[in-house]
Amino acid sequence: MRFDLPNVLTGTAIVAAIAISQPMAASAKTAKEVAQVAVPTTVRIDNPLGIDKGGSGVIIAKSGNTYTVLTANHVVKNPNVEYTVYTSKKKVYKVTSVISLQKTDNAPDLAIIKFDSAEDQAVAPISNSDEASIGSGIYISGYPIAIDSKTEREYEFTAGQVTSRRDRAKEGYGIRYDALTRRGMSGGPVFDVNGRVVGVHGQGDRDGIVRNESASGVTAVEIKTGFNAAIPINTFTTLMPQVGLKESDIAVDNTPPENVAAVQPSRQEVKSWEQDFALSVGFGVLRQLGVPIPFFGGFGF
Repeated sequence: MRFDLPNVLTGTAIVAAIAISQPMAASAKTAKEVAQVAVPTTVRIDNPLGIDKGGSGVIIAKSGNTYTVLTANHVVKNPNVEYTVYTSKKKVYKVTSVISLQKTDNAPDLAIIKFDSAEDQAVAPISNSDEASIGSGIYISGYPIAIDSKTEREYEFTAGQVTSRRDRAKEGYGIRYDALTRRGMSGGPVFDVNGRVVGVHGQGDRDGIVRNESASGVTAVEIKTGFNAAIPINTFTTLMPQVGLKESDIAVDNTPPENVAAVQPSRQEVKSWEQDFALSVGFGVLRQLGVPIPFFGGFGF
């Protein structure tokens, strides 16, 4: 029997059980299936100094009731700020710790933050980012700053393809792509067509300013519609020992992805999927596949 990667992974032992039966190349998922992983694992990181100063992140590990979120360091670099995390379940949690992985100005722009939740949160799988080569389909997940800077940030899910790879990119931004992004999506995950995290978004070419006029005045929002960039997830895995993480602490699936394009869903589809998948933790999908769900003593399931 062959098991495909489940919609949302919630423990390393489950990944190991599935990987044994996987084929040489994992079957590509539809945009909707990738969103089923992306929605519950992507978080909004809020900065109390302003709604226009936040970013995004992705849940990559769990230990007891403590969750680890990977993000871009520039999203959480102010040591005097009490950041909060907003999940797809529409709950807000206080960030309990911030650990920067960027030790010099040109080092990879990465950080991890942690928060505690008695309610189960989904954990995203990661994969070998070397497979995200030129032409590979990718999806970006995050919470951009709204056109009206006073409006609450809403979830976005965009598609594109890798356009180039750079070995010595400043701050580690070695994967470039043509997916549409906006400010606020920095730190959000880049998924491959099989729903595994292969990068951390955080850089974008500025193409212009959109001006929005309303009764409260005129606001200007930077729109990035050119080439954007992410830090490969392999860069993060080499740095994990610095923050006390081991490969066994995260969900890894290194099955090569299928070589297919990512398909851009409509805004209406994204809104519908966000509502459908916001509360997902993945157990139902695993049961349908016949994969046993063991008790994770160290992970608190």
